[in-house]
Amino acid sequence: MILSQLLVRFFRNIQDTELFFSPRANIILGDNGQGKTNLLEAIHVLSLTKSFRTHQSSDLINWKASTYYIKGEIQNKQEKCFLSIQYSHLIRRILVNDSKVNLLRYLGLLSVSAFSTIHVEQFKSDAEIRRRTVDRGLYPIHPSHLRRVLDYGRLIKQKNSLLREGSSGYNKRNRDLLHSWNLQIADLGARIIKSRQRYIDKIKDKLNIQQNWFTPETLTVQYLPSFELNTDSTLAETYDQILEKLSQESQNEFCARRSLVGPHLDQILMLVNGKLMQRFGSAGQQRCSLLAYQLAQMEVHFDVRGEYPIFLMDDADAELDEGRMNSILNVLESKTQVFITTNKPSFIRKQRFGDSLVKTFKVEEGQIKETSFR
Repeated sequence: MILSQLLVRFFRNIQDTELFFSPRANIILGDNGQGKTNLLEAIHVLSLTKSFRTHQSSDLINWKASTYYIKGEIQNKQEKCFLSIQYSHLIRRILVNDSKVNLLRYLGLLSVSAFSTIHVEQFKSDAEIRRRTVDRGLYPIHPSHLRRVLDYGRLIKQKNSLLREGSSGYNKRNRDLLHSWNLQIADLGARIIKSRQRYIDKIKDKLNIQQNWFTPETLTVQYLPSFELNTDSTLAETYDQILEKLSQESQNEFCARRSLVGPHLDQILMLVNGKLMQRFGSAGQQRCSLLAYQLAQMEVHFDVRGEYPIFLMDDADAELDEGRMNSILNVLESKTQVFITTNKPSFIRKQRFGDSLVKTFKVEEGQIKETSFR
């Protein structure tokens, strides 16, 4: 999978830039606050339609404009095409070869895996981010999972709107309505849970392999549904268990004014040497744990799709020591296209990228130009 060309207009401090990338290593060099991360963010938005820094799409628009526009030429195993995304006045348009498409058609055409301090902090502190990280890994390899997550989210939103009436709304009409929604929630919830369980099992296998070369730590990941489930249950048995729990919690949900059962409350936990990474891991262990998880996610993606996601790393020299950085780059640059930002020219000199093509770009006040620094 390769992003060969990128056009960015009025995205944060990038006003109008067109770039042509190496199919392997791309180094983004510049001082802090110049726009290095903005370039990685633009690639992330082109891939997933979402930023990794903000939930507000309006924040991404350059202050001199009323819209942003990103277009990229990509080549994957299935096709070569142009992807583009435009956002203006709460309206987002996503296109493939200049034709409007829906999200199911769009996601997965350009897959990325991103790593930065922001990702470490989010993964450590936010359970929703951890669930989203798992789901986003699933979308490109199991597109039906995206539809289920979207449909499930809409049902939970409707249900919570009803539950906000509180105990006063616990009448026959609302109970009947709630039951009809719970039937759908149990069906979609069971499918989401089983997909996540199978996916996490594959991640665990890849983590076991990575420990031999990436880190001496013993890493594992656990998936914990919002209530006790038999992990060996069939899909039908999981459906029955969820529906039974929903029935048991019906009155409690009205009192709590929110839904108390379902995969929107599940936990994904990372363990380092048997201890919870989010609570007991050092800063270095937290960085390495998340990076190991993302590398494992990339391997699972390859097993299904036959190609690796593009890898984005922000402030690489600040996140990892030189030895680990070299190990990662030596592995990645032979497998996929990488984009790495740094504010230290010395970092570029120290890295060994083998025989692959390397391009270096200099960023100054949102202006990005290819440079012959190396």
